[in-house]
Amino acid sequence: MTRFAHAVYCDDIRNELNGKHSLMGIFGNLMYLGAFPAMLPKLCAVITACTTTDRPFDSITFTGTMDGTVVFEMGLDKDQIDEMRKSGGLIDGPKGFEAKAMIVMSPLHIAGPTKLEITVLADGEQIPCGGLQISPAPEGLVIV
Repeated sequence: MTRFAHAVYCDDIRNELNGKHSLMGIFGNLMYLGAFPAMLPKLCAVITACTTTDRPFDSITFTGTMDGTVVFEMGLDKDQIDEMRKSGGLIDGPKGFEAKAMIVMSPLHIAGPTKLEITVLADGEQIPCGGLQISPAPEGLVIV
């Protein structure tokens, strides 16, 4: 297994009991809007990067850009990751390790059709991750 990353986009992330999270209003890789410019009250992304047990992450940064402008950036350096490893909570006999970022962009101004591009940089290596295309709704499609 090589390193890989994936993202889920949604309207909201809710913290539940016992450390669970609920994702509300999940999008595929395409979001339609009725008109531009638009102001979204909230757009969330859950980004997960995965690696093998023999190549654990030493540092990782998650960055989101739209039209060349950084809209979020979140990262962990080696010291932070080492501290997390010391605190335990590891699964017995894991098949791999993952790093997850839960991003909330609120509010989010969207000037026109665009794409939210996600960059995951782990130990200096860029890991591909799917983005979110934001497009005008096709004629006749009702946006709620």
